[in-house]
Amino acid sequence: MYIQRSAYRGATRIRVMEQARVDGVWKKQLVQHVGTAHDDLERELLLARAREIMDTRRHPGQLDLAFASGSALRLQVRAVGEYWEGAEVVLGTLFDAFGIAMRASDLRLLRNLVIARVMNPVSKRRTAAWLSECLHVTYSEDEVYRFMDRLHAKRAQVTAGMRQFITTTYPQSLQYLLYDVTSMYWESDAEDADGETAGLRKRGYSKDHREDLPQVVLGLAVNTMGMPLDFQLYSGDTYEGKTLLTGVKAARQALGLADVTIVADAGMLSDDNLRQLEADRICYIVGARLKSLTRARQQMVFEHDYAAEPVWEMPLGKRRLVLSYSARRAKRAKHGREQSVARLQRLLAQNRAIRKHRFLDVTIAGQPSLNQEAIAEAARWDGIKGYVTNNPALTADEVINRYGELYRVEQSFRMSKTDLRIRPAYHHVRERIGSHVLICMLSLCLMRVLEETIRPLGMTLGEGRRTLERAKGAILALKGKSYAVPPLYSSAMEGILGELIGGHKTFPAK
Repeated sequence: MYIQRSAYRGATRIRVMEQARVDGVWKKQLVQHVGTAHDDLERELLLARAREIMDTRRHPGQLDLAFASGSALRLQVRAVGEYWEGAEVVLGTLFDAFGIAMRASDLRLLRNLVIARVMNPVSKRRTAAWLSECLHVTYSEDEVYRFMDRLHAKRAQVTAGMRQFITTTYPQSLQYLLYDVTSMYWESDAEDADGETAGLRKRGYSKDHREDLPQVVLGLAVNTMGMPLDFQLYSGDTYEGKTLLTGVKAARQALGLADVTIVADAGMLSDDNLRQLEADRICYIVGARLKSLTRARQQMVFEHDYAAEPVWEMPLGKRRLVLSYSARRAKRAKHGREQSVARLQRLLAQNRAIRKHRFLDVTIAGQPSLNQEAIAEAARWDGIKGYVTNNPALTADEVINRYGELYRVEQSFRMSKTDLRIRPAYHHVRERIGSHVLICMLSLCLMRVLEETIRPLGMTLGEGRRTLERAKGAILALKGKSYAVPPLYSSAMEGILGELIGGHKTFPAK
């Protein structure tokens, strides 16, 4: 057997042939037509296939371990890279729908930085390397940093484009504005000095339990789907309750929404904040601090028959206090308290040092003991939760359900810190800190939109990202030339593309 190459209509035909004796005469016979090549790469691939066919026919049923002398290594094509086509196509299309107004070259770089943040959240230096290796766009580290300096000045128009997309595409999600605060620590020993522009990186109460490092406080407003609408940065020593008014007013002003109800947790609750919101005619739902109620009101809470009426309310002046009881919540609180008490008992029995604890009585110096009254008092609140609102149009159940949607903003914080690795961060220039957070917020929005896009397919966000990651093409080299080989899309990837084209035809034209 041998391989025959012949010209055919401007291409090269590859066939496996053999010599056979017919009626005493040697004649050429076709064993198998392999294919027709139109360029060098196709020709080499077909030749490799032809050699494989010959080896299989010569040694039927044998396993061919193609080492140095094997036919597989005769092919001079080499894989030199990969191209993340699926991520670029899907995430790039979703980003383009944001309609951000910016100089074309800067917009391309921002688009690539956001895609990279979603798929491979690493440092800016490593991001530049990833873009070169996986999307085949080349930026130096200095180019990225200079762009971040420019991006800070464009924050208003960038977030305006993102908000316009959200409000136009998901208008039903804007009746309620969910607001919460988190902290992001920085890998630095030094705080920022105060000056005309007060430093951001300060030590303070850390939700990441990193009080040893300076941090920045992030206030985030999202819609009921967890998509970021606005964010504000505060110095790391800012008390979260002080961010509510500025954060809410900035978000309402940016959105142009007058009729919106703010939802925030109990950490934002203070009479000053609520009075100011009421003065500005802003409706709100916040978590109640029930232990701050007067004794008389607390007694009313305890005496209520929750078996007959698990959800009820009482007036607090012009406000409403909605209360609910959950047996599951009560069981969870009891279990947590019993664990705490058991731990304290072990430490007391071992005469070990114990930090200050609400269940400890330290009235006798050096002889702490369990405070049974405090334990009994805590047990009275098991399963009871309160909510304060000034919105008279909502039912008690609606108040509870809307407050429950706060998990969306908490989930967005988790996504920012885990999936997008918004911290720890190493930037120290104020403008770059703001740009870093802005890129992460755009990436968060992109992930939320992707989540909504693939929801009809029954796919989770994690499954969607893995599907995009697997949709990679290959970059092959042959005789000094490079060839891009597109990926074979999986059925999951085909489904995402179908939803992208069919499910979001209503993306607003910009």
